[in-house]
Amino acid sequence: MRKGLRLQVLGSLIIAMVVGNNCLAAGLGVMTRGEAVDMTVKYFKLAEKNKQFLRECESDLETCLFTYSTRTNFHEFRLKPLILYPDVYPAHKYYKSINLATKLDLVRGYFNDEESPFRPEQAITKAEALKLVLGASGNLNWKEKFELDDQDIKLETQAKEVLVGMTDWWYGRYVGRAKEKGLLDISQKVDPAANISREEFLTILEKTSLAYGQKNSEENPSANTTFQADSSSGKEV
Repeated sequence: MRKGLRLQVLGSLIIAMVVGNNCLAAGLGVMTRGEAVDMTVKYFKLAEKNKQFLRECESDLETCLFTYSTRTNFHEFRLKPLILYPDVYPAHKYYKSINLATKLDLVRGYFNDEESPFRPEQAITKAEALKLVLGASGNLNWKEKFELDDQDIKLETQAKEVLVGMTDWWYGRYVGRAKEKGLLDISQKVDPAANISREEFLTILEKTSLAYGQKNSEENPSANTTFQADSSSGKEV
């Protein structure tokens, strides 16, 4: 694993322990949604690898974010300054990373909730973490339920062997790929709705990078240069 990244996370854990209970998720070593997005963006160098796409997106935000605009209930959604979520304004420390990941169609807010918040301080689940990392590495992009093919069904079948707890329709595909590539410890059952620790998240980042090798040194194939982003319903990362 990248030494600098691990040291950064360990430092964050120490700080969180010193601060105490002001941030329960951080104090317990649980990865938050905002932190996970920020770390993923930096780990895979998404800003650098998608420079051309992001430049084109910035020049025509209305087209770039059109599909996203149809998948949010946020009434104050606006392009300048870019406000995509009611809880992620320019002053937020993960504002840039969350907006970048949104442009790349890696994340969205909770569509079914009032104003479709992102909830950056909320703990990220294992399913959400897998969706984020596999999408950021360009190795398993989002698909709507009607788009699933035989390969996706195969992944879902593999996941059934280890899945436990509450599941949503899209969980199986990501857990199945994680099982296939050894990204999760599957010696025990996997609850995709359970929170994930920083150490577990770092392990997924590292194993994904190792599993797909040189793909992470190329331009991220998850970026849709035609600005036709996928959409999702229900809970999303």
